[in-house]
Amino acid sequence: MTQTEATVSTDRLRAAELAERTPASRNRYVDLLRVTSLGVVVIGHWLMAGIWIEDGEINARNVLELVPALQYLTWLLQVMPVFFFVGGYANAASWRSAERKGIGYAQWLRGRMVRLLRPTLIFVAVWSALAAFLAEVAEVDPDIVSSAARLLAMPLWFLAVYIMVIPVAPAMLGLHDRFGLRALVALVAVAGVVDLARLEFGLDWMGWGNYLFVWLAIHQLGFYWWEGRAGCVRKRFGLAALGLATMVMLTAFGVYSHSMLGVGDEGNTSPPTLMLIVLGVWQFGLLLGFEEPARRWLQRRTVWKTVITANGMAMTVYLWHQTAMVIAVVVAFVSGFGLRGTLLTGSWWASRPVWIVAVMLTLVPLLALFLRVERTAAAADAGGSGVVAFLGAILTAAGLSGLVLQGFLPGSGPGGIAAMPLMLLGAGAMLLLRHRRPGPPNSDEGAANSPAGRGATMGRARRGPE
Repeated sequence: MTQTEATVSTDRLRAAELAERTPASRNRYVDLLRVTSLGVVVIGHWLMAGIWIEDGEINARNVLELVPALQYLTWLLQVMPVFFFVGGYANAASWRSAERKGIGYAQWLRGRMVRLLRPTLIFVAVWSALAAFLAEVAEVDPDIVSSAARLLAMPLWFLAVYIMVIPVAPAMLGLHDRFGLRALVALVAVAGVVDLARLEFGLDWMGWGNYLFVWLAIHQLGFYWWEGRAGCVRKRFGLAALGLATMVMLTAFGVYSHSMLGVGDEGNTSPPTLMLIVLGVWQFGLLLGFEEPARRWLQRRTVWKTVITANGMAMTVYLWHQTAMVIAVVVAFVSGFGLRGTLLTGSWWASRPVWIVAVMLTLVPLLALFLRVERTAAAADAGGSGVVAFLGAILTAAGLSGLVLQGFLPGSGPGGIAAMPLMLLGAGAMLLLRHRRPGPPNSDEGAANSPAGRGATMGRARRGPE
């Protein structure tokens, strides 16, 4: 039996066991949306990359930039807002469960970080070392290595932002309890002011603030869902219609770009704009409108086992999917097969399914090699200071942000590695990943992901008028 076959066999046994132990009260739709959103991101990255080989050179263009009409597809396929309002649901459930069990902030935060950081640290370490080796020892053209290293570091932006959101989730939940809708409206208003200052007055530096304000606002939507206050199906679809109408209006008047992804110097993601909040509202209402039939479908044992298995490898797939694409391009370049021909022709479009399958097959050995890291997280230390844990999260987010901006090979450290971002990331990880003994990652959301779990704490919540 090969390593990959053994891994698949183990995954099936583990998924079957977890499926049997899943309480009937668990909202399985949360898990489905989480893994589906990451899957759409991965496939979207592979499809957006218009790559072709001509005259012994590798060329790449963004398909959305070449075919502007396709930018409207990003209204459905830019699904990072889905991950963040699902995160709001999960973080609310986890924190309330921790409160009931007497688990302190430091242990809760470290527990939430373990599952994210362990595979991320391995990914960063491998590519930092490999990029330095290729440029310094193998003497590959440093410009080529640097470009590839920046591309491979780009997916870390999502982790940098989410790792900033998790530490403040309990405080944001407290604001939600006290001020209700006004807390969300305040975040939307601040994001709008940032957009105004950047777009109308040229204060580009203020745009950085929306990496926090925009995603916190979308994260806040998940609190309403967790409390069961997202309304009936008709209201949910009404909310979706309102969000969609607002998007049409804002883009029709030229206030914002049609693309919900970065296209050259345009788009609504770098930095995030108010349009992403509106997109989040549209997707929130639309997807929650299908919650009940989806939850009935997820009661099927085979379907639920598949979701559990996919969730167990989601982080590894997300981190290494760009690596798989780069390897597939190199194989096509060296072998002389694939990625030839004119971009955007009929034959090029027809070859897209073949391209996706090829990259997926390239990803399989990477999963076999690195998936074990995601499955074997250590238990967080029960002690420690909340301030120290919070500082660790901020340093970690800063280090990941630096890698996104500089890539793995900016030439600043020994062997060309990104010295300062790696130092910040390492310091943050040391403060967060304090282990006592091997065990499963802290995951309280399953216990609290039910009406009973919510009811135990909602009575204590204080809310202002909404």
